[in-house]
Amino acid sequence: MIACIENDAQFLEYGSEFYHSSWMRDIQSIGDIEALQAEIIEITEEEYNYINDTIDKGEEVVIPNEDDTTPAESIPDEDENVTITVSYMKQLKINEMSRYCEDIITKGCDVLLSDGKLHHFSLSIQDQLNLISLSTMLATGMTEVPYHADNELCKNYSPEDITSIINTATAFKTYHITYFNSLKAYINSLKSIKTVSNVEYGMDIPDKYQSEVLVTLLSANN
Repeated sequence: MIACIENDAQFLEYGSEFYHSSWMRDIQSIGDIEALQAEIIEITEEEYNYINDTIDKGEEVVIPNEDDTTPAESIPDEDENVTITVSYMKQLKINEMSRYCEDIITKGCDVLLSDGKLHHFSLSIQDQLNLISLSTMLATGMTEVPYHADNELCKNYSPEDITSIINTATAFKTYHITYFNSLKAYINSLKSIKTVSNVEYGMDIPDKYQSEVLVTLLSANN
């Protein structure tokens, strides 16, 4: 449980990891440790106990039809019945994985340039717009294009290096978007709270739920 004023919340500590949600104060790191992005929402005590007990006991709550609105289990309360369904947990997990995907893309990727060194380039929305501008500059025939890597001064890059930056960043973003879409399909196929809760970003997705594009990208990287 969060024991502080909501507007002061910065992150949650669980074990050796720190987690930061979109509604918390904009503090992304704790010392040298980068806080992980997570979907942190408010639930009732009954909901917490139900989820915790179900996972600890290894019990599965199966819904015959994904679109069936019949609750997985009802938890009696003095005033009302609080219900947690597999569909509800799927949506929470999909939201969590979506934020994780977006965070990875935003943090960017390393690019090997003509100096033989790896340079890191962030891929925020503004960074991605900048890369489009760089592509336009190349199309005009510029032989030196100004840009900068993370924590480096702005410098003139050769067309070859700019092309490497654009191509690497595009491939990086394409892979993660494609991976997330297949992961979403896999999550939607699951039938129990336990299996949904065990999904992690970066896990191997069963072949059945890998899109044609993801299969191609994975084959190219092997």
